[in-house]
Amino acid sequence: MLKRTITGIILVAFVAGFMLCGYFVSTIFIDMLILLFLAGAVYEMFKCLKDAGYKMFVAPPVFLLVAAYPTFYLLQHYVGGASQRATIGVQGLLAVFVASVMICLTIFTFKPAKHTQEEVDAAKAQGIELELDSPKAHELKDLLANVFLLVYPMLFMVLSFVMSYKYSALFAVLFAIFVPTLGDAFAYWIGSTVKGKKLCPKISPKKTISGAVGGLLGAVIVSLVFWLVFELFADNYLTFINGCHYRFFIAHDVNGWQWKTALIYIALGLVIGVLAELGDLAASRIKRAIGIKDYGKIFPGHGGFMDRLDSIMYSIAVLVIAFTCIYGY
Repeated sequence: MLKRTITGIILVAFVAGFMLCGYFVSTIFIDMLILLFLAGAVYEMFKCLKDAGYKMFVAPPVFLLVAAYPTFYLLQHYVGGASQRATIGVQGLLAVFVASVMICLTIFTFKPAKHTQEEVDAAKAQGIELELDSPKAHELKDLLANVFLLVYPMLFMVLSFVMSYKYSALFAVLFAIFVPTLGDAFAYWIGSTVKGKKLCPKISPKKTISGAVGGLLGAVIVSLVFWLVFELFADNYLTFINGCHYRFFIAHDVNGWQWKTALIYIALGLVIGVLAELGDLAASRIKRAIGIKDYGKIFPGHGGFMDRLDSIMYSIAVLVIAFTCIYGY
């Protein structure tokens, strides 16, 4: 538990450093943080799927990694204009994603045919190693595994660029990270202390119902802390709020804005708390399907990039939808 806590503190400090640079220098630092974690997550998922026996294609994820952010940035800033309502960057991201899928299909179409058992045995007798043909269904599974990688985690994570540009980058990214992450910390601490009945023993044997309730409570508490900082007391330090480019959920001259915004934040905390748990369970189910304990070992006590992003990706999806409804763009 100590190792996990120390690693968590270091991770928070690391993220905080990028956020401070994003506030004082440029929001590009926040985008670079997103790209760093995206690249790490893609590498881990690619390696896990490959080790599980799937034939993985290098070109599609590399193309998406290299092309997604420049395409979005250039289109959004130099073609879409300064309007927050511009969607050309989103269209660019969609085009890059479709192009990546097309690359998958092209590689699948023209990849070299494998060989029959007789051909493999005959070649082996001559000292030549040939690859044995696989059932046709296995080839289709290889294709689907590659497309799956483009969706999870890549498509989930590139939504961060949309959220970062259209809304307050500092607020949105911090909220997407810390509500599910600190909620998970609450779940771990409370679950380890209270224990009790298991939540989904066939998927994640260590998770308990008490931990899930603790995670939900933690997500709401962290969400309310954001409400205190960015809404209730925000009028006392408007320079900071304006520096974050944060827009109030409800104008502060509207009657009852305090409790109305509090309800929105509580709702966000509840939804993210529930879906973050589902995201964590989904990642655990994938790990069990491919026979691994953790996606990586780069973060002692926490696993890899994917082990940290599983709930955050769901949080990002929730916030993109929520902000669209709240702000109307």
